[in-house]
Amino acid sequence: MPAFGSRSRGLPRLTALTCLLLGVAGPALRAQTLPDAPQERACRTEVSKFEETISFLRHTQGMEAAAKLKEELLPARLENEILMQQGYCGLARHLREKHLL
Repeated sequence: MPAFGSRSRGLPRLTALTCLLLGVAGPALRAQTLPDAPQERACRTEVSKFEETISFLRHTQGMEAAAKLKEELLPARLENEILMQQGYCGLARHLREKHLL
């Protein structure tokens, strides 16, 4: 039996999302954010507030409950699509529009 049981399937996707949210995106995405770096940093800070909330849920309610709620609030496919097309400011705008921030 694997060390993480059935939860290990969600870890690669969670790791990928975490890397994106921490700014370890590809060079093309970083190049897009260079001209307005202070604004982009502010947007990343807003997005990190959402992620901190999910992290709190993960610690208090468990990984499955947090993952389920996050997927309902912000599907991974939509999150990746917004990040790739609009960057962190687009994602922050989406989270504000949905009243998730």
